[in-house]
Amino acid sequence: MKTHSVIRFLAPIVVASVLGPLSIGIALWLANVASDLFNGTSSTLTDEGGFFVFLIIMTYVIGWPIALLAGVLVSLSMIRRPPSLLAVNGAAVIATAIFMGVAASGVLGPVEETNGRSNFWFTLAAAVFAANVCWFGMRRFLRLASTDAALPANGRPNSS
Repeated sequence: MKTHSVIRFLAPIVVASVLGPLSIGIALWLANVASDLFNGTSSTLTDEGGFFVFLIIMTYVIGWPIALLAGVLVSLSMIRRPPSLLAVNGAAVIATAIFMGVAASGVLGPVEETNGRSNFWFTLAAAVFAANVCWFGMRRFLRLASTDAALPANGRPNSS
């Protein structure tokens, strides 16, 4: 395997694992800040900062297995063609269903945060949101990578 193809295979996994939980943590924090502003509840900036750190940690703890599995599924779908929005969302749905199914069976322990019966729809919406953020952020690079793969060895398109 050439270095380019290894990087192309690992890129969706890394992007999904790093950017996916981060985007969900930021979105939840912004929703909390907006809720505090519109409800008139006063909270200090240090409270919001502490909650931001807590949310980021929790989204990585809960979301990294889903993001990792979704990244692997997208990488496998990239063997044939660049991923579409449908493929990325499908990978997020499949990864969430697998993870929450395992969590609902009790294999991960009696932890409420991984209880698949009570958190499935929220986790599914978060995973699809994160998949869309990752795809919209990386689709320009995927388009460039697919056009680079279509170029001949000299790097110039054929002028025939």
